[in-house]
Amino acid sequence: MKKHIIQTVLPVMLLLIAVFFIGAGCTGTDPDGQSWYLDNDGDGYGTIEDINWHAPPQPAGYADNSNDCDDTDATIHPEATEVPDNDIDENCNGLFGITFYKDVDGDGFGDFNESAVYEVNFGDTPPDGMVYNNADCDDANAMINPKADEILGNNIDDNCDGDTDILEYYKDEDGDGYGAGSVLPPPAVGVHNNLDCNDANPEVYPYAIEVENGVDDDCDGITDELF
Repeated sequence: MKKHIIQTVLPVMLLLIAVFFIGAGCTGTDPDGQSWYLDNDGDGYGTIEDINWHAPPQPAGYADNSNDCDDTDATIHPEATEVPDNDIDENCNGLFGITFYKDVDGDGFGDFNESAVYEVNFGDTPPDGMVYNNADCDDANAMINPKADEILGNNIDDNCDGDTDILEYYKDEDGDGYGAGSVLPPPAVGVHNNLDCNDANPEVYPYAIEVENGVDDDCDGITDELF
């Protein structure tokens, strides 16, 4: 019986031991060790580009994960708080925090006093019931907004330009609802604002969604900004 055990059990044990050590050698890692990643900014998160193999304990200046998307800034890491309205992805999820404004009356213009921050990609359409701008001066009335016609005699600033019952017309060459140039003399007709920065392009007007195209799409003086 003793001879039988030695002949059967011992070879099996030797085989298991050989597989264990040879297998570990093939991976290039210490089976009892830990992968540590250089953490340049000291925020507790490293990057996959800077990998070092160490046995415990954790070496100074290294982290046990490689999830940092910017290892030069300690305010940027997966657990960071997303700061709205900039071009930085603070929490490394591939999205950006942007302030959107509630558009109760559905006229495409938002209420300055009703906002919420959402994380989106560059150029995404707004969440339902929200818009990028806060240009509405009365979000309970769809007939009152920057593109509306000013109506004389109603004691309302219909087009949100700060003037009440002042009827002025501007030429709108591209038909996007936004005019440009000087006030047209009567009996000319047109639109009641001169907010357009490019009246030859209907895709360019105030409050448009900015896209990466080398053009100031929303007429704010900045090209290809995130929000």
